[in-house]
Amino acid sequence: MNPEKINESIVQLKIPMSRNPLGKTFSYLLLESKTLIDTGVPTEEAYQGLKDQLAEYNLKPQDIERVIITHLHNDHIGIVETLRDYGAEIWAGAAAKTRQEQMVKEWENLYENTLRELDLFGGQEYRNNITRNRYVFKSDVKPMPIDRYLQDGEKITVGDLELKVIWTPGHSYEHICLLNQAQRILFSGDHVLPKITSHVALYSYRNHDPLNEYLTSLHKVEDIDVDTILPGHEWIFHDLKPRIEQLYRHHRNRLDEMKATLEDCALKTNSENIKETGERWRLR
Repeated sequence: MNPEKINESIVQLKIPMSRNPLGKTFSYLLLESKTLIDTGVPTEEAYQGLKDQLAEYNLKPQDIERVIITHLHNDHIGIVETLRDYGAEIWAGAAAKTRQEQMVKEWENLYENTLRELDLFGGQEYRNNITRNRYVFKSDVKPMPIDRYLQDGEKITVGDLELKVIWTPGHSYEHICLLNQAQRILFSGDHVLPKITSHVALYSYRNHDPLNEYLTSLHKVEDIDVDTILPGHEWIFHDLKPRIEQLYRHHRNRLDEMKATLEDCALKTNSENIKETGERWRLR
C-alpha cells in the first residue's frame, strides 16, 4: 500500500488489516511534528506497512515523536506500545482515562458479564464454547500509559498545525475528532465514515446510552465548515453535513423498524393471551 499526500503538512498512511473486510486503517502522519494520528492493528504486517510507508518520507518508526489516539479500539492503537517503547509520547482524549479505568473493572468480571449477556440475549452454543475456554478471560489487563490527556474544545499545536479537540462519544466513549480549521480539515476517526455506519454497541453491564451519545456527537460536528474529512477507514470524503444527515435518517429508520417489530410482537402476544384466556373460560 502506498501513502497518499494530502497536502504539504499531512500524509495518509494505509496500514493493512488482514481478515477484516475494511482491509486497512488510516494513520495520518503530520510531517513537521513527526506525529501520527492512530496507528493500525497489532500485527507484524501492520508494523511493516507503517515502516515501509514512513520510509517514503525518510522516517523510521523510531522517529515518531507522538501519537494522538482518536479512540482505544485495537485497529487504532495496535502499534502504540511499540512506538512508545521507541520514545513517542501518547496523547488521547480526557475520557480515555475514565474508559480505561472502566475497562480494567469490566475485565475483572468479563466472564460472568458475558454469561449474563448470553442468558439475556441468547446464544447457548456460544455460551457452551466460552465455558469450555474460560481461560481466555484474563483479569490482569493494564491501562495503556497515556502521557497527555486532551480536553474537549482544547486547541493544541503540533508543528505547523493547530488542532481543535472535539469529544465525540458514541462509537466509543473516549472518541475524539480533530479539527484543523485553517486548512478546513476534519480528522473524523470512526465517528463519521463515508459509507458504512459506525458501530454503536450496547452492553447490559454498562450504564450508558451509546446511541443517544452518538447522535448527540453527530450534532456536535454537523455544522463544522470543512472541505475535507479524513476518516479512519474507507476513503477521504468532502460532504460532511449531507453524510451526517444520511446517518440521522439511517438511525431513525432502524429505530422505527425496531419499534414496529416490538409493537407487532406485543400485539401477537396479547392476541395469544386473549385466545388462551378464552379457551380456559370455554373449558369451564
